[in-house]
Amino acid sequence: MTPTRRPRSTALAPLALTAGLLGSGCSSSGSGPEAIERPASSSVVAPSSTTGGSGDATTSTTAPATADQAFVVRSTSDLVLHDQPDAGSPSRTVPATNEFGSALALLVTAQQPGWVEVLVPGRPTGARAWLEVEAAADLELRAVTTRIEVDLAARTLTLFDDGEVVLTTPVAVGAADSPTPTGFFSVTDKLQDPNPNGAYGPFALGLSGRSEVITDFAGGDGQIGIHGTNDPSSIGQDVSHGCIRVPNEVISQLNELLPLGTPVVVR
Repeated sequence: MTPTRRPRSTALAPLALTAGLLGSGCSSSGSGPEAIERPASSSVVAPSSTTGGSGDATTSTTAPATADQAFVVRSTSDLVLHDQPDAGSPSRTVPATNEFGSALALLVTAQQPGWVEVLVPGRPTGARAWLEVEAAADLELRAVTTRIEVDLAARTLTLFDDGEVVLTTPVAVGAADSPTPTGFFSVTDKLQDPNPNGAYGPFALGLSGRSEVITDFAGGDGQIGIHGTNDPSSIGQDVSHGCIRVPNEVISQLNELLPLGTPVVVR
């Protein structure tokens, strides 16, 4: 690991790890969430009113993957998402907290006047949908300056803040029959394992993406995550069910430094 400096991002309180967490990572033990993450106080910021995206809920658009700043929608109320930036288009509701008790945090991927396109966690991986800003209650748009990049070929993870490298670490990635999916994701969960010596290490970060080959694992739906490990010798190897394993000291740092919604690029 090569540290350079500490991000300024405000860390959110961790959750307790639940059994079956991340669905495609490793076996785990533990009870349900002990605490729901709530955002720390911060200034409400709004993205510029540039036009972006096609409106298709599953079409990739230019995302802030390599930008020094991204925006995240936070809300303590359920949100209604639309297929198009049109109130009359088909819609669905996403809950203010997910099955792990994590607070809603959706990464903004494009903008139109009065609307933001967001990355939707779950299947299909990478799905986008539109949120009418003025119609949403308790809505905040927050700036996030952190991002994670994972290089599968090099088996490395790099944390950036404001475009500068904070740390780089070797990682373990998916085995040949359960590869780590590539693409653009976001951090949706920050979870603490009650057994820090277990398969996940002390913490796990759930991502918005899902495994392309595993649809049901340990009671989960194949969710991909970044977590610690009780097998340090696995770091640098292709051995996981699709999750990204990092040394335990690194996952402790990431849990402290990354806010929900942080962009994650896996190549």
